[in-house]
Amino acid sequence: MTQQGPKNLRVYGVLLRGCRVLIAAEEVGGRDVLKLPGGAVEADETPEQALKREFMEEGSLSIEPTRLLHAPGTLYSHWVHGLYSPMYYAVEGSGDPVTPADEPVELLFMRPEEAVASGRMARPEIVALDRALAAAR
Repeated sequence: MTQQGPKNLRVYGVLLRGCRVLIAAEEVGGRDVLKLPGGAVEADETPEQALKREFMEEGSLSIEPTRLLHAPGTLYSHWVHGLYSPMYYAVEGSGDPVTPADEPVELLFMRPEEAVASGRMARPEIVALDRALAAAR
């Protein structure tokens, strides 16, 4: 009997720079949202490997996950009307994001309070961001 992990495992990273956080502005399920960079964990990857790959694919950024911030379990996404299992990591990395032309995402550094106040972020991401900010103080 093989043991399987959660369905639709997703991984996201909180990259803080001074008083700003790296945000991915993109369309998800027909909605314009602000989220943390990241995406799906593929079958042959650990969450940490997937996060490094996603940051490279979305923004040509080399990062290192430093600690798990939030793993709320399997949730229902009102954005895509389906289940997903997100994990949120604090990450470190240098350089400026450069999004390839084929990636449908805009990466930008924003003040955390501005991103949260936009009403375009999901609650689990806000929790992860709050935890990263508390640890940085």
